[in-house]
Amino acid sequence: MFKSIKEKLITIKNNPENQTHVMIANYLLKCIEEKTVPKINECSKVSYCSESVITTFAKKYGYDGFKEISIRIKIETEYYDYNNSKKNANSDNYRNTINKSLNMIDNQDDMINKFINIIKSAKNIYVISCYQQLFNAELFVSELSLYGFRANINIQRKLNQAWINRANEDDIFIFFGFGLDNQYVINYYNLVIKKNIKALVICSKSQKHKFNESNNIIIVDYYERKLILESIRCILIMYLLSKIIKGLI
Repeated sequence: MFKSIKEKLITIKNNPENQTHVMIANYLLKCIEEKTVPKINECSKVSYCSESVITTFAKKYGYDGFKEISIRIKIETEYYDYNNSKKNANSDNYRNTINKSLNMIDNQDDMINKFINIIKSAKNIYVISCYQQLFNAELFVSELSLYGFRANINIQRKLNQAWINRANEDDIFIFFGFGLDNQYVINYYNLVIKKNIKALVICSKSQKHKFNESNNIIIVDYYERKLILESIRCILIMYLLSKIIKGLI
């Protein structure tokens, strides 16, 4: 399940087993609170440890390095203004916003049916997802496999290149593009396009322009941009994916 970096850091902070990790987590949480960009040299000073220790910390908790942690924090403090979301997400408009956002998906039924037909005819299905939607992408692949489709997803990004190298015109790639940290998804997408392999894209409105060669794209977004919560996005994406699965069986 998607877990924000703030949640992870709070968990680390509350675990006294490794005091160095606690100090690193405190520094990063302070950056989130003050909406400042973390710097590894500053983190090293306040945590009384070397930069290599901080890199080890990052990898232990599932990140490629300190740079990825910094990007995650940037996403949560700038792109997703959770404080503003709390002010606007009142009970009066919440259900109405969800319904209107779901309607935005239903209005793309022609493209959804196109996705379904392409998936039905594919020999192999390869899914490449941004970090934020890995859980939903994994569940989608699991359900595709359950119903007999040859669906695959890699948790380790570097392995995706091997898929692209061996894929042919009978295969398809499905890309999930949300949030700010998705350049690696775009890079793989461009490689697939160059090989003239079918590519299906599920993304937010703000990321659509990055997939400029795609004629097969479904937009999942909020009806009201002021109400930005990751839980809402997951609801919308899972609605779309379940709709695709239902059309396949």
